Amino acid sequence: MNNSEYNKMYLANVDFDKLIHEDTPYFDLTSFHLGINDQPASAVYFTREDCVVCGSEEAEEIFRRLGIETEFMISSGTKVSAGTELIKGYGKAGNIHKAWKVCQNLIDHMSGIATKTRRFVDAVHKENPHISVLTTRKIFPGTKALAIKATMAGGAVPHRLGLSESILIFKQHSNIIGGEDAMIDMLPKLKVECCEKRILVEAEDLNFALSVLKAGADGIQFDKLTVDQIGEAADRIKEQFPNAMLLAAGGINEKNVSMYAKTKIDGIVTTSLYSAPATDIGVRIQKA
Repeated sequence: MNNSEYNKMYLANVDFDKLIHEDTPYFDLTSFHLGINDQPASAVYFTREDCVVCGSEEAEEIFRRLGIETEFMISSGTKVSAGTELIKGYGKAGNIHKAWKVCQNLIDHMSGIATKTRRFVDAVHKENPHISVLTTRKIFPGTKALAIKATMAGGAVPHRLGLSESILIFKQHSNIIGGEDAMIDMLPKLKVECCEKRILVEAEDLNFALSVLKAGADGIQFDKLTVDQIGEAADRIKEQFPNAMLLAAGGINEKNVSMYAKTKIDGIVTTSLYSAPATDIGVRIQKA
């Protein structure tokens, strides 16, 4: 996916206004008493470390809302080296200071996630370029759109954006309908009712996975299996069900992902990318 596609991710006007209002609930007390609100100024954001840029489009929109003219901007998804200037704007000093931390926080946290994601994806694709890296719904509440964009900028794909999007049956569902056997009995009916949707089932062992695939499931999400267990299960399943989609989830991180990528799975599901340290982004504000 090219930069122009995920950079079109939608944020409502109210989301941008909330970001600004969060840091400036009434007015900038310091700028007001220094009498600098109407002074012309510039702000340039730069990275102190190598990173994958993310959040520059959101920063540009914050600039626009505060009457700051953007001189240049590096698009999200771009890999840059330490010292690179990412975005620069001109405007009134009072508005520059209102935008300062809002934009810095966006760029450094989103770039941190994008950078960690790129390392993760590179490690996977070094072993197998056909395995997808999929990110979960376990995101800090209120940050979903920004976190998803950051992982996409790093090369990952959302696993499930919400409950309305796909069918993934967990043990928690089976517990409600009478257990695993009852769930397996329901699969043929579910296939008819949801003929345009793939049906995935979470499994913790090979025998159960084979049972649900025989009943019509399209794929398996293995949860918390070791690399050896995943490898054996994937080999067996692909022999009998070559078109089955196999995902590995649970406890997969940068330290062990290369080993999982050597198996015959189709995708790796992870939450670990959201916990990336922020990129060290600096800001120079000067009188214009």
